Formats: sequence, C-alpha cells, structure tokens
Amino acid sequence: MKPTLLMPAMVTRRNVLLGGGIAAATVLAGPSLLRSAYATDNAIPKRGGTFRVGAEDASSKDNMDPALAFSGFAAMMCRAMYDSLVKEDATGKPYDSLAEVFEPDATAQVWTIRIRDGVTFHDGKAVTIDDVIFSITRAMTTTGSLAARNLEALDPKGIEKDGKHTARLRLKYPYSFFKQAFFHPSLSIVPTGFDPKKPVGSGPFKFVSFEDQKFIAERNPNYWLDGKPYLDRIEVIGFADATTARMNALMSGQIDAMPNLAFTQARTIEGREDIKLLSAAGASFEPFTMRVDQPPFKDPRVLEAFKLMVDREQLLRNVYAGRGRIGNDLGWAQDPYYNAGIPQRAYDPDKAKFLLKEAGQEGLEIELYPSPEAPWNSAAAQVLAQQAKKVGVTIKLAASADLSSFYDQKYLKVEFSQDMFGPNPLSVTAGYSLLPDSPYNESHWKDEKAAELFKLASSTGDSEKARQYLNDFQQLVHDKAGWIVWGFRDSLQAVTGKFGGLEPSLRGVNMHDLSGVWAL
Repeated sequence: MKPTLLMPAMVTRRNVLLGGGIAAATVLAGPSLLRSAYATDNAIPKRGGTFRVGAEDASSKDNMDPALAFSGFAAMMCRAMYDSLVKEDATGKPYDSLAEVFEPDATAQVWTIRIRDGVTFHDGKAVTIDDVIFSITRAMTTTGSLAARNLEALDPKGIEKDGKHTARLRLKYPYSFFKQAFFHPSLSIVPTGFDPKKPVGSGPFKFVSFEDQKFIAERNPNYWLDGKPYLDRIEVIGFADATTARMNALMSGQIDAMPNLAFTQARTIEGREDIKLLSAAGASFEPFTMRVDQPPFKDPRVLEAFKLMVDREQLLRNVYAGRGRIGNDLGWAQDPYYNAGIPQRAYDPDKAKFLLKEAGQEGLEIELYPSPEAPWNSAAAQVLAQQAKKVGVTIKLAASADLSSFYDQKYLKVEFSQDMFGPNPLSVTAGYSLLPDSPYNESHWKDEKAAELFKLASSTGDSEKARQYLNDFQQLVHDKAGWIVWGFRDSLQAVTGKFGGLEPSLRGVNMHDLSGVWAL
C-alpha cells in the first residue's frame, strides 16, 4: 500500500497490512481473546435503522475500486458492497462465504473453487465462476493492486473453468498459504466488465452515493445470507481529525461507531451506559524500522544495541496505556506458527552501551521519522527518544508529515522510521515486508537463507515441517531483521448502545460484517 498510492492496512496500508484487511487464515484465537465492557446483546435482530461509522483514515485517493482498497475507509465500502470467496469472523477465524469449496489438492499446487448457486449481483445478474475468474485476473493485473503480491504464485494461464460454478487454479509452485490472499477486500468478487464509477456487487448493501468523504449504501433485499442485512442503511463518514473530532461526533450523536479508539479516549468511554467499549486483546503493532543496508544499522552491533535499549514495558504503559502486551521483535503474535520459544529480548542498556562503543558509535545521533498512520506513533517516538539518552544516543524527531507526504517522500527511503501492521498471519506479513523481493521491505533486509526457509515452509503440506522451517525463519527475523516490535496493542472500538450484533474484533468495526448489525 504505500507510497504512490497513499496506502498498509491490514496500507493506508492500514487496510492491508493493518489492516485492513488480510485475515489470519489460520488464527487459533478464540473468544477468550475478546473482552467487552458490556455483555453480548440478547435482543432478537430486527429490520430497520441507519448505522453511521466515523472513519479515521479517509483520503482524497479513496475510491470504490476493490483492487485499490488501501485504507480502512475504502475497506468499509468494499465490505458493504461486495462479497468475498472467504471471510474472517471477529476472532480472525476463516469461513467460506461465496465459496462453498476452496481447497488444495495433495500437492498444494492445484486449488479448486466452487461458488454458491443462486447468488445475484445488485443488478439482478447471477454470480458465476466467470465473474470470479474476472475478479481474480483483474486483481492480478490492475496497476497498484495490493492483491497482486499475494497472487504471484498463480499461473495466469492455469485458471481452468469447470461449469458455471467451479474453477481450478494451477499455481506455478506448491503454496499452502494461497487461500490467505482472498481475505483482503482487493479480492472482492465483482461482475465481468466491472466499472468502479458505477459499483455493483453482491454484498449486503447497495451503493447510493459517495462524495465529500461520505459513503452511503442501502439494504440489498436479495442478499443470499440468512435474511440479512438487518439495517436499512449505512453511512461511512471520513474525518481528517482522527481523535478529537471523531470523539466529539460520537458523544454528540452524529456517528454511532468509532473504530480504532485512542487509548486515552477509552477512559472517557468506560463506565458510560450509552456507549459500549469493545476491546480485543492485542495483535496489531507499530514497529520501529531500521534500514540494515546502510549505516549505522548495517553494523549488527548497532542494530542489536537499539533493540536492547528499548524498555518495552514502559512503552506499553506510556503509549498503549497498558492495553496490550510486550513484543519480541516478531509480528503475527496471534498466528499458530508464532515462535514463542525464542527467549524474550530483555531491556539491557548496559549491553547496548557496550555494543555501541565497540562499534565506534558512542554519542550516535540519528533522525527518526514518526509515521502519521496512528496518533500514538508520535508518543512512541518520544518515549524511545528519552530511553535512548540512557545509552548515549540522541534521537532527533523529524517534523510530522501528512500521510501523503510521508509515503511519497519518506516511506522505504529513510534509515529510521515506523510502520503499522494489523493482525495478519506470518505468511502475509513476511510476504509484504521480510523477504528480499517484498514490496514494503522497510528495513531493506534481504536474507537469502530466511527466504529459502520461508519458501520451504510454504511449499510443504506437512504442518510440522512447516513449523520447523518457520521457527528457524523467525529466529533470523528476531536476530537480524531491522524491526523493533516492542508491543501489541488492543483493538478498541466505541459503539453507541443503540445497536446490537457488534462484538469485540481483532480488526474492529471497519472490518466487521455489518450485515449482522441491527438497531435496538
């Protein structure tokens, strides 16, 4: 998602790397990970009502083309209008949606997709496998499509149609993580000949209007799933001020939901009877990124020193208000392949000073470019700058930039910065940022051994062998990659008490299936 397209996500990469948007297809997180200040709604769903969501990352580049759904705002529009072959629930577990079957053969090189019969687009036309093939091909070939990266294994000539509802996709090589690409909004299913200026999908809501950072859609009376949606109308409203303005709008009743609540704002919500605080245990993270292809981080001693000088507990308290857990320089903490056997990197300023001295970098001065993607990134940068003083390092904080300028001028270019990732699986995060040919390799880390381990893991059908390969891969990431993953933050959402069907979610309201929301 980034620089030229102003993406992160899930993209903003907020959608993709954040999230926005790619599900942890093998996540084992269950209900125990989710907690709320309120009990689950017991009311019987009913029809009617308008649900208004305040989006924090709207941009002038947002549009209704799913292939270019880079921001959380765009993701909400896509989730409303379009449907996907597979989706994720609030805990990150996958389930089939338009697809009745989506499975590999024994080699993981040929995948069969069979879609549901009887599903129609908003214009009344039936959804067929031709539309699925068109959507996949479009996602692969549209300039700037984030899905293209996750579809690199697919041979464009290896798509074989078998009747109205079935297709077989032959990959260039075995790839057991292939299905994970299809959770992202950029792989929404659209009709053959799709025109993003006149959006038609098969999702729960039909397009009404999109102007002045306000998206409106109305109920699709012919939606295929369980009599849903319940709401008559949804509105997604973009806010330039992600914190104060959105909170004021929520408190005054101008919006009904506020995704990605700032941690300091959670205290304002807790205890109120008219607004629910929904909180899911941490899986998203904002790493400090260091370019290891140039000084000073090209020297592994400096790289290790920076990882050791970080007081992760203090960052967790001061930046996330304690709402999360510390990290160990690896992302994907919710992934079942996460290597929890790597000892936690401890805070050791004395060793950090020793390594800096040994590297001839005593009194090092360096500029840090905070990412504007999240309001707490600036706070994290300030805390780190204070911690660095204890080991003789001076971190100068660059002037804040708007999102567009940051991605156009700084992202992937500067030696010391920040990024933002959602609760994506290891395979997705690695593919985007940790392999030699990754498009968003912020640290410019290019380790051929790590790449080979990842390839071996993704091509084997044996889960235990995959775990062994990925354990070794993660050890290399922990030791050599230019990431400081100091913590994982909880997902906080605020929703007025006028609606049911919402629950704590790893990705929040913007990734939630709003077809199940109803007005109380």
